Amino acid sequence: MSDFVVHFTKPGPPFHDAYQNMMNILGTRTLIPGAQGFGLARKEPQVADRHRAVCFSEIPLDQLGRLVQRRSLYGIGFSKSFILSQGGGPVWYVQYASPAHLSLKHQVDQALAATDSRAHPLWAMTPFVDIQGDKHNAPYNYRFDWEREWRVPGLLRFTEYDVAALFLPEELHPTARGFFEWAVREKAGPGYFCPCLDPLWTAPQIAAALAKHAEDSVRLRAG
Repeated sequence: MSDFVVHFTKPGPPFHDAYQNMMNILGTRTLIPGAQGFGLARKEPQVADRHRAVCFSEIPLDQLGRLVQRRSLYGIGFSKSFILSQGGGPVWYVQYASPAHLSLKHQVDQALAATDSRAHPLWAMTPFVDIQGDKHNAPYNYRFDWEREWRVPGLLRFTEYDVAALFLPEELHPTARGFFEWAVREKAGPGYFCPCLDPLWTAPQIAAALAKHAEDSVRLRAG
């Protein structure tokens, strides 16, 4: 599908602007999960905090326009291998009322009834399980499996070398590069010199940009 997973920022606190929120994340080198949890047991009060997670999508890069409509034009891409190394992984979509759903629900009920329920190992898995259904299965009447979501429970800390690509409109690419060059020169923050991609580009445009970045990197290393 894609070698990347992408986290798209949204307008809202702390800066009420998706671009500024992205730059804040890059400056702090930290992705912080929102207050809302995700996964099978997210609404269980005693373990709800275990289900707060940072979300990503691995849909093909030339199909990111579908996510842009729901979020914004600004995103941070990581390799799948990096996300896996940080305890993340893909979401498992389970059909409402299926044998798998009923079995998982039974396991959740048993874990909640355990003596030390918060320490039960099941909670390492449930943030990665989403239940989905059709229009007759409220409140599960949605299908987001096309997003091919990945999650990392809790905070995700990273360095500028862990970011595989930045996503923002093409007209802002020179501005972003200039800012990062200034930040490094003035020791004001990290510099991100990975590829800049426009999420609305076509597959050939993205492939060309990635190839050019790879060629430029080889040329710089060669001196």
